Parts: sequence; C-alpha cells; structure tokens
Amino acid sequence: MLAKKFGFGFGIAVILPMLVHYGVSTFSPSPKWEDYQENDYYLKYNNATPEEKKVLSLQHDQLEKKYRQHRKMFERNLFFVAVPIGISSIIVGSLFTVQAIGAGLIFGGIFTLVDGYCWYWSELQDWMRFLSLLITFIVLIVVGQLKVKGKSSE
Repeated sequence: MLAKKFGFGFGIAVILPMLVHYGVSTFSPSPKWEDYQENDYYLKYNNATPEEKKVLSLQHDQLEKKYRQHRKMFERNLFFVAVPIGISSIIVGSLFTVQAIGAGLIFGGIFTLVDGYCWYWSELQDWMRFLSLLITFIVLIVVGQLKVKGKSSE
C-alpha cells in the first residue's frame, strides 16, 4: 500500500509541472531556435564579400534579437502562470485528506514554482524575486504549521 501511495504522489509531483509547462507552451509557444536561423548561414558568410558579410551579419543579429524577444515572452508567460499555480497547488495539496494526493500536489507545486523561476529568474527584478519567494515561503510555513501541528509523531 505504501508503494501505491508513493507512486501516486510521485506521479502527481512529476506530471503537474509538465502539465503547466506544456499548457503554457500550447497557448504561448516557446520559440524554436531553428526557426530563427538562416539555412547555410556560415557557408554563405564564408563565401561572401565584405559588404555581403555585413548584410548577412546584420540579418543574423536581427533574427537572434527576434528569437530572444520571443523567448523572453514565453519565459514571462510561464513564470506568471507557474508561480500562482505552484502556490495554489501547495495550498490545495494541504487540504486533501488523501495523503498521496496531498503530498503529490505539494511537491508538484514546489516543482512547478521551480520551473517558472528557472526560466525567468534572470529577467526578474530583485523586488519581484524577493516578493514572490517571500509569499511562497510564508505559504509553506503557514501550511506546514497548520497541517503538521499536533502530528509530530507522523
């Protein structure tokens, strides 16, 4: 029976962040690097005149800039979906009476938060990092205190 509980909890914890990630990708697709690259760029560049190299280099830089802009938009969308869902999952998981599902949602919420943070961390301002981490920390402490209070023998 313990193995089944662990299996369900582990499954929820792994699937939830994937579900959120690919849910965001469905509605705000992550850009594919290949779509922002010119075919045979280096071959063309090596065989080009100095003037053609400048044009090719400028085109390449513009494509890279466009890719980074689309990438940042995806990362931002993922962050603003993953963090609230992660925090909500921790809270909802603490309310479940079935331990395997509750634990799975709590761990899944934490992993979902990590997914959202990992992609967008470099773009976040320090105050947003601090505030969102503070909220998450408070939720974990409060939920932990309320749920574990009086159950120290478990």
